[in-house]
Amino acid sequence: MERINVTIGLAAILLLGVVADAAATRRTDSPPPEPDPAAFHRSVMANPNLRTSGTGEGFAWHAAHSAELFLDAFEAWGNPQWLEQAARYYDFYLEKLQRDPDGYEGWIGDPIGQRDATLKADALVGDALLCKPLARFAWLVLKQHPELEPRFGETARRYLQLSKRIVWEKWNHRGCYYEDRSGWGSYRTHGKLVDPRTGRWVDRPNRIISDNLNKHYHATDVLLYLWMITGREAYRDRILSVAGRAKTMWRYFPSENRIAWNFWMPHGPHDIEGRSPRGWVGVHPDRAGYQASEVAMWVRLYDAGLVFSEEDIRLLVNTNRWMMPTDGRTAWRSSDGSSNAGTLWTSLARFDPEIRRRYEQGLRNSDSAANRIRLAYLRRLGEPQRSFDRRWATDPETWKLVDVPLQPGRNLSMTVVIPDTVELKADRRVRLACLARVPGTLVIELLTGDGEQVLGELARIPVEGRNEYHAPFFDGTHPATAKRQPGQYQIRWTLDGEQRTQQVYIIEGEVPDEARPEELARGRTIRQDFEGDLDDRWVLRNARVSDERARSGRRSLRVDGGAELRFGGRDDLPVRVSMWIWDADRKLGEASHNGVAWGVTTALGDRFAIRQVWRPYLAGDRDYAWINTGENQWFSPRSTGIARRAGWSHWVMDFSDPANPEITGNGRAAARLVERFTPTGAVGIFLIGDPRTGPLYIDDLVIEYRR
Repeated sequence: MERINVTIGLAAILLLGVVADAAATRRTDSPPPEPDPAAFHRSVMANPNLRTSGTGEGFAWHAAHSAELFLDAFEAWGNPQWLEQAARYYDFYLEKLQRDPDGYEGWIGDPIGQRDATLKADALVGDALLCKPLARFAWLVLKQHPELEPRFGETARRYLQLSKRIVWEKWNHRGCYYEDRSGWGSYRTHGKLVDPRTGRWVDRPNRIISDNLNKHYHATDVLLYLWMITGREAYRDRILSVAGRAKTMWRYFPSENRIAWNFWMPHGPHDIEGRSPRGWVGVHPDRAGYQASEVAMWVRLYDAGLVFSEEDIRLLVNTNRWMMPTDGRTAWRSSDGSSNAGTLWTSLARFDPEIRRRYEQGLRNSDSAANRIRLAYLRRLGEPQRSFDRRWATDPETWKLVDVPLQPGRNLSMTVVIPDTVELKADRRVRLACLARVPGTLVIELLTGDGEQVLGELARIPVEGRNEYHAPFFDGTHPATAKRQPGQYQIRWTLDGEQRTQQVYIIEGEVPDEARPEELARGRTIRQDFEGDLDDRWVLRNARVSDERARSGRRSLRVDGGAELRFGGRDDLPVRVSMWIWDADRKLGEASHNGVAWGVTTALGDRFAIRQVWRPYLAGDRDYAWINTGENQWFSPRSTGIARRAGWSHWVMDFSDPANPEITGNGRAAARLVERFTPTGAVGIFLIGDPRTGPLYIDDLVIEYRR
């Protein structure tokens, strides 16, 4: 059988001596036999998910499952037939590429979690998952084994260009990369979907949100190989920005010298609405594999001399050891100890004997071609005695590491300034967002840029629950001087003896071109019966005036998507809002679903909504629910105790007396309102339609400034 010499870096060279001999004397088991490459390809292609998961992100996750095992096998045994079979498999899934309306290739299909969706999409993570093996293939052929270029060079260059175009050029062109003034970067979703009937984009701006963090690191994995092939600094700098941000979000637990990090974190202005972020923040309670894969991607960056230090790797090892079932425990635990969602971080096996022992034992306990490849590849990486040698970056002068201080994260699991820059001329404020995990008094302070001097207290907030979001505004005003001085500063959050800090910048900025909508004046009223012209302050998204039904007159506003009317500025107004809403009387029984919604927006940005909500614990066929997004976005609905009524219902949200707000439907007061989540005023109203239970119709809207 044809063989070549596979070199994996300095660690492998050193291991050819004493370490390899010592390992041989300790082992009594024989090395795993090499599977047949063609047979392995057939087994991978037999995966039924490759035929049933469509062509979008779901397909990408399934297709990527075994994609790199071909390359692991090549590095383990040096048999070029593995590259031949790898190319066969990669060309199979490349045949499923389609072109988006912007001309770029992608794996376009149902958005993740949907089946037979009307509108389609590609996703950054789908592109990254399937381009990563291509980029690694190109790196192996073009940089690690140039002797193979006559045989595989054309394929490698084709894969290189596709990876560059799909992961780098496309997502940059779409404006889906965000970088703050501190230089930390993140990817967000694309606010468009594809209508396959027309081949055109359909705007979905409400879909714009930062991607889950594991998806960021899959993208940096591709950029790592592009950088190692081309040496282009733009790729390296993007890696430093995106993966370096990971270290700023680490939550340090000093008593056990371990860390945890959240599944998703807000970053850009598109990630927060009101006092709580638009996504869920925490360590994933069910899928331990996310953190395992993130650690594997960080280890590759370590081997390339980027971002992570040896101390960081040791901290990860210590964390995974803490998670193991020991001291009488029979179950794994997550990195923050909040659940049993823990697993072995196998990419650390070469750094720690116990992790390696458990990994090898698991591989040998379940014999398969895939596990033989994993075992052989692990052996190729060497034993833990010299494990901290970086595989590819042997010269410390070439390393580009990110040095940020570890910050505790038991009581404060999220602290972020969104955005991180106050623009004075634009009079744009930032949010000092945090997630408090324990009750107490939350204190937010302004510090000098070096953190040495406290300039004053910005907020003091009582925290009553164990998972509360808070995000007060900051307009750049120094508490002690009442002046706004440009410069670099720090924000410090303190809760129950724990402190975290983040940078904030105050700049002059530019005067914005757009004019602000006119605010409702004291004693004035907005009346909208939709028989005449709409107020100029309306913003309609898939909504229109319709003559299909009306409570009075001939017309009402039909909302299939969303509609908003903003009538206030920075401060909540003591308004009385009265409106009539049409209920189409849809019944969904025990199903879980969110229907149409209507309500008010506060100056902080929270949305207080009356909504049709079906849950096993909510009688959606019978009663309406209320939600305040400041509590937990849309995830915590509660019953109002107000019965649904087919046809028109009258709703009043009266904040004339801010100390005693009244929410009524058809003359009945809403029950079980929670004081800290009930608004005391408003700056706008909003409406949300729903294709399954709507559309929503509104008529005879009256907004009165009562004081």
